[in-house]
Amino acid sequence: MELEFNYKRIFLLGFGFFGISVIWSLYNAYVPIFLKDFALSSFVIGIVMTIDNVFAILLLPYLGVLSDKTRTKWGRRKPYIMIGAPLGAIFFMLIPIAREHEALALMMGAIILMNFSMALFRSPVIAFMPDITPSEYRSQANGIINFMGGLGTIMVYFLGKILYDIHYSLPFYVGGILMFLASLLVIFLVPEPKEYTAPSK
Repeated sequence: MELEFNYKRIFLLGFGFFGISVIWSLYNAYVPIFLKDFALSSFVIGIVMTIDNVFAILLLPYLGVLSDKTRTKWGRRKPYIMIGAPLGAIFFMLIPIAREHEALALMMGAIILMNFSMALFRSPVIAFMPDITPSEYRSQANGIINFMGGLGTIMVYFLGKILYDIHYSLPFYVGGILMFLASLLVIFLVPEPKEYTAPSK
């Protein structure tokens, strides 16, 4: 099937990157502060903050290949978004709850599972753009997607502190909801090419 470049479709896909950027910007800004409340050393906090890199090394290449081979009625990329994004949002919103209850085990569990969930759909989201974009327009599409990701980061920069000052949990709740809603836009409004879908049984 010949692909057609569609600005609206790429813009909507960019919401996936918008949601991811919101989560990671908040995570990197506030999770180290939370970890300091447990009297952890800077060295230990640094190790915790590299968990996402560990998952990136171990999982992203495998998940990228796996999503290439996946065929469902939703397509080959969306199933990973449908699983990873809601779980990532839930575990992300558990982080301030762990702080409230001063539960280090819950905090670490939420952090590890949130990082794992985010890794589940990172490669599929990145690969989604080339699936729906002709090769000669991929630079433009990449620019739109990066713009959306930057918009998420800027939003956190201006609004994150305001929410945090109201209550430290608010950036996590708002961020989790934003990523969940952004993922719904991608799932329901950005169709995958029909050759990558399996007929319903």
